Amino acid sequence: MAETSRERKLPKSAVKSLIEYCEKLALGSSDSAQEIFRQHLELMKKHGDYFFGDPWPQEPVAQFWLSEIEAEFIGTGKGYTEERKRFTVVCLRRSISLEGFDPERFTGQFKELGEQACRNCLVPEAMRLREQIAANEQRKKENEEGMKSGKPSWMTKQMHEYDNKPDVVRRDEMRHVELRFYDGVGFAEGKKCEVKHKYRCPFGEESERLVEEGSRARYVWRLVEWYDSHWNPCHYLTPCVSDMKWYHYDEPRIIDVTSYEDILKAVEDGRLPKILEERKKYEKETGCQD
Repeated sequence: MAETSRERKLPKSAVKSLIEYCEKLALGSSDSAQEIFRQHLELMKKHGDYFFGDPWPQEPVAQFWLSEIEAEFIGTGKGYTEERKRFTVVCLRRSISLEGFDPERFTGQFKELGEQACRNCLVPEAMRLREQIAANEQRKKENEEGMKSGKPSWMTKQMHEYDNKPDVVRRDEMRHVELRFYDGVGFAEGKKCEVKHKYRCPFGEESERLVEEGSRARYVWRLVEWYDSHWNPCHYLTPCVSDMKWYHYDEPRIIDVTSYEDILKAVEDGRLPKILEERKKYEKETGCQD
């Protein structure tokens, strides 16, 4: 596209609203509104080919995911800091039209797209699991003490019976393995995060690895869960007769879902790929993706 002075300018309608937005940002910042506005302009100019490359739309285009062009633009940044700046440029570009600059849209896009980019990171999920395991173990401990008291309540007896059902015991053990899997394979061990936004990630450069490895770990674990539900019986679920071909309760077990080491080994020795093939057949014939 031939470059013109018009193409290298913001719509006049956007300048005033962008300045007003910077003034609001300055209220909670050590930088002045002028400095924040200057920083935004520098980002626009630095990436002018992208930012000013196309005509401004009449109104913002509603799109809730990154386009291939946007993802490529962000991904070609050298290092985490540069990618963060490019992400800001994308959100600015999306929030400007001939109608002006939409600060609410910019804030919303920055939040939603950043959270989308972070969704496969397993740090928040590992945090949830740690809390869940701790709470469950505390509950079981209190229940066991109630059983030993000599006069357990009806509820204590019911919970004791429930906790000792084979499938409940298995699921409790699986929860521990799942956490270990997320910590080891998804690199979530020792990490905490309340941000849940890739471009505000407290782990900086490590964010990309957390997303990539987290995606792989999540995919494998979901396959393990699918296997468990189709090979190991559950006390509260009885499959329909028409679906029984997909349930292998009476067949030899392929993997031990309560063993972290066996699951890792199953990935390498071909057992997990075998289960994947079964799931693909299931999804193709039933149209279900559970």
